[in-house]
Amino acid sequence: MVDSKPGGPRRKLRARARILHLDIDAFLASVVQLTEPATFGQPLAVGTGVVASRSYEAKVRGVETAMPLSEARRRCPELIVHEGDAALAMRFRKRVGEIVGRFAARVELTSLDDMYAELQGHATDPIDLASRIRAQVRTETGLSVAQGIGATKTLARLATTKAKPGGIHWVRPGAERRFLDPMPVEMLPGVGHKTAETLATYRIRTVAELRLVDRTLLAETFGVRGEELYLKARGLPCGAGDFVRELDVEHGRPGGSWGETSDTREISRTTSLWEATSDPESLRAMLTYLVDRAAKALRERGRIAARLDVVLGLASGGPSAFEARERPRRSPTSLHRGIALAPPSSTTRVLVERAIALLESLLDEHRCLVRLVGVRLGRLRMAVHGQQERFLFAEDEPGLDLRGQRIDTALDHLRARHGFAAVLAGEANALRGSLALGRDGFRLRTPSLTL
Repeated sequence: MVDSKPGGPRRKLRARARILHLDIDAFLASVVQLTEPATFGQPLAVGTGVVASRSYEAKVRGVETAMPLSEARRRCPELIVHEGDAALAMRFRKRVGEIVGRFAARVELTSLDDMYAELQGHATDPIDLASRIRAQVRTETGLSVAQGIGATKTLARLATTKAKPGGIHWVRPGAERRFLDPMPVEMLPGVGHKTAETLATYRIRTVAELRLVDRTLLAETFGVRGEELYLKARGLPCGAGDFVRELDVEHGRPGGSWGETSDTREISRTTSLWEATSDPESLRAMLTYLVDRAAKALRERGRIAARLDVVLGLASGGPSAFEARERPRRSPTSLHRGIALAPPSSTTRVLVERAIALLESLLDEHRCLVRLVGVRLGRLRMAVHGQQERFLFAEDEPGLDLRGQRIDTALDHLRARHGFAAVLAGEANALRGSLALGRDGFRLRTPSLTL
């Protein structure tokens, strides 16, 4: 699948097609089918409560992501339901990232099943290069991938939607307007339901209609988001295009420029609970566990966080995401509280203390039954190169928990050898006995968010 080629030298077109977006088709379901042969070719859903991922055999029978499993079983009685294995999925994802890294100088892993790669500097035709990546991923992992290519991340991501499943779509230079104009505005990354509704009140439903709106008017209506809308409707880059998680191409380790900042990225860990609860001890235990996981991910990326937010979903909330899409209703009720971190930190002990304080302030003010717990680490920036080694020997300084940093360094090495569950942080130990515990941690109700 390739967009039609406008006139112009082929060499110039190659030079401008710089960003590749790759999405692993039906990722969680595909991992199960590849590792459990009895499920191969069968309608399969991964999830607990709702469908987190479904095979293409399930899709053609009417099963959708975010659909309640009860509805999925009604539509497809022969459906196989699997909880999934997040640790195994992460190993597959890492392998795909390493393969892409052989063909690109920089790779950004943006979510569980997709990533960006920068192709600038490659003399190879982008379609040929993407075809080689696709073939190599299939050969080494068995996974199918869809790929989009464009001059910006927005164009590349949107091109991937045209390539699914398993195809390649290149938005060639000069074809951006023809590609974007027919799309509904909600297809643009970052345009959610509320923004689309607001635009619809002005009879703006397609990208072509959005592009006609004055830049100043968009900024006055949506603030900074208005400027992003203006740029995205034209296929122009928004910001510097920072690659948040880069892989060292030779060794497969996090790389990047030390001292670089990125205020627009975040790391979050969230899970729904098997049973809604108002018990403070249970909520503290789960939040401690999630913060520990998020802090570990933060350090793996060489980042520190300048903001921490805690989110609680309430059992009295509204419909699931699928039900809300089918029958619009009021959004689920939730509680949220955040705090700036000064100095920024990646230390588990510091982050847990701040998160628990936020949780307790919410519970003091609200009597509620909680069905979901989450933590979000934001305003990320790169840690100073070598600071972890300095923490091993430095004396305590005001505002820094150097002892906590030394503990984290030791635990990270221990967990790298023996698994995350080798040591659990503080109150997270209270979850033992109530949740299944494996080498890579507890089995949470939301399998794709276990890590």
